Amino acid sequence: MRPVLAMFALLLLPASAAAQLPDHPISNADGTATLGAEVSGSVSRRDNVAFFNYTDYDNNALRMARLRLTGEWRPHPQLSFLSEVRAGTNANVEVAALFARWRPVARWNFDVQAGRVPPVIGEFSRRAYGRDNPLVGIPLAYQYLTSLRPDALPATVDDLLRMRARGWRPSYPIGADTEAPGLALVSAFHWDTGIEAHWASDHLDLAAAITRGAPARPVVKETNRGLQWSGRAAVMLSAGFTAGISGARGQWIDRSVLDLKPVAAGVSTTQTFVGMDAAFERGHWIIRAEFMHVTFGLPVANAPTFTTPLASNAGFIEGRYRFLSRWQLAARAERLTFSDVRGTLFGGAATPWDAPVRRLEGTAGFRLARTIELRGGYQYNWRDGGRIRRLGVPTLQFLYWF
Repeated sequence: MRPVLAMFALLLLPASAAAQLPDHPISNADGTATLGAEVSGSVSRRDNVAFFNYTDYDNNALRMARLRLTGEWRPHPQLSFLSEVRAGTNANVEVAALFARWRPVARWNFDVQAGRVPPVIGEFSRRAYGRDNPLVGIPLAYQYLTSLRPDALPATVDDLLRMRARGWRPSYPIGADTEAPGLALVSAFHWDTGIEAHWASDHLDLAAAITRGAPARPVVKETNRGLQWSGRAAVMLSAGFTAGISGARGQWIDRSVLDLKPVAAGVSTTQTFVGMDAAFERGHWIIRAEFMHVTFGLPVANAPTFTTPLASNAGFIEGRYRFLSRWQLAARAERLTFSDVRGTLFGGAATPWDAPVRRLEGTAGFRLARTIELRGGYQYNWRDGGRIRRLGVPTLQFLYWF
């Protein structure tokens, strides 16, 4: 946690030193190249048993340090190249985004993007980091790891049920024989590779994309035989209200594991996402809500009649109130549920394929300077399974951006 402690040490800077830090993106003389950055550090108590906040980066979302560098080069008014590089607590450096954006007609608010592009589905996926997320934690749908893995498959329904509440380290007999993190319903930390189109007016926003992976499994290079189709449509009203619907469908299982066993007729191997989102902004208030229904087609080698996709529902509502120029309060309530399956475990009774989870979180934030913020709060989790079924943790986060 040394990087986190180093970030919090910035709080000890005198006001004159803090004032010398950049507070806006750095650009060259003619404005064709810009560089921005965000530094964040979060601390909380250790969780080596329940893993409620574990992520596919192999770390705890409440105990991590991260540096994000964003850059844009605009060689022509209608053409730009954008990138984002991330480095975190696990010392990995990742080019999280790298794409070209082209606006065919300058007066139209329409552009085409190609490369490792931003996601178009959902509402939270476009503001998953730093100051755009009013709380320290990440919503369950975008962070909580289920027991599904793209590189390993169960041989029986009981294999699946044994991994309930084990998303941080599930293992299965077919495919990769090592323990590894499972998948969230939608990845908030990785972007997919492909092409995307976006158009917006004063009251309508439309986006569509064709990429290589799936909502839960964005990839850089091809790992399966299919493409993902995704899109979102949103309406913006003058009263500060926005409502959107989005959908996606793509292959989520790696080709390497599918080649090991034949897939029974009628069994899907795709992930399907259908979501609704809404936001209201007025004065000092911001209120957002999102709901999604997600299914995973799952081949089970020794159960050829198991053809119904696994389903999951997730939703949250959050609000932020800025009651003074430097102070804000935020809260989020959410729930994640799973469809029932039947094996021989649990007396053969219908049982959710993973353990349902609920979460409440509240945060207070103080703006030390225009681009420096300190947040503190508390998060409480409930789960219908696993060794630890309830866990409350205090949270503390430092943010600096320009």
